[in-house]
Amino acid sequence: MHYPTGVKDLDKLLGGGLILGENVLWEIDTGTFIHEFLRAFMKQGIQENNQVIYLDFIYPPQALLVLLNPLIRQLPKDWEKKLLVLDCFSESTGLGELIFTDFYDKAPQWIRKVPSSKDPERFHHFFGRIEREFISEGTRLIFNSLTAMQHIWGRENTKTFFGHICPALYAYKTLAYWTIEKSAHPKEFLAAIEHMTQVVIDLNKQEEKLTLQIKEAGGRYTPQTYERREYKVEGLTITFHR
Repeated sequence: MHYPTGVKDLDKLLGGGLILGENVLWEIDTGTFIHEFLRAFMKQGIQENNQVIYLDFIYPPQALLVLLNPLIRQLPKDWEKKLLVLDCFSESTGLGELIFTDFYDKAPQWIRKVPSSKDPERFHHFFGRIEREFISEGTRLIFNSLTAMQHIWGRENTKTFFGHICPALYAYKTLAYWTIEKSAHPKEFLAAIEHMTQVVIDLNKQEEKLTLQIKEAGGRYTPQTYERREYKVEGLTITFHR
């Protein structure tokens, strides 16, 4: 059985969508509208009444609210019960500054600060609690991003975390997105990460041309799956050129 990504043209390339357990690595260039793909994935999960967990190491909580606002405006009633946003920035890159921590005096319940995000070992323990409390079959997770994780934890700790969590999420039969900035990592690191995932998608931008290529697709053998496609983004809608 396949599960929609929220982008119909991408589902067609994937033979109907994703398969439970798959970890999807998004290798991105700047300006490729990755957040539209992430929001489509989150929206689809909430519409299906599944838990959605978004972990962000890049943005402070104030920016996260702005980033997620277009998604929230489109969600069905009681969406707050199915969305958990974990702010992994404030206590790591944000150094616990008051401007970030004070945000939580009036923050909505669905966004929470992760105190242990600076330390990979403590974060791993924290994520174990998330697994026990929130994760079940069909849960959707987004980790944004491996590049930011590496900046905070270092390359080996990031690779170790990824290597532990990917198989666990596969066993839980979740659907997980991981983002990584291609240009920020050596080829050896990218190859090691790719080896541990089921699906790898490359987003490329040259001048104003946006293209997507599925580099790995968990045993899907249709030749069209692996062709590079041009895509466009209009509002929250993503379509591929025929």
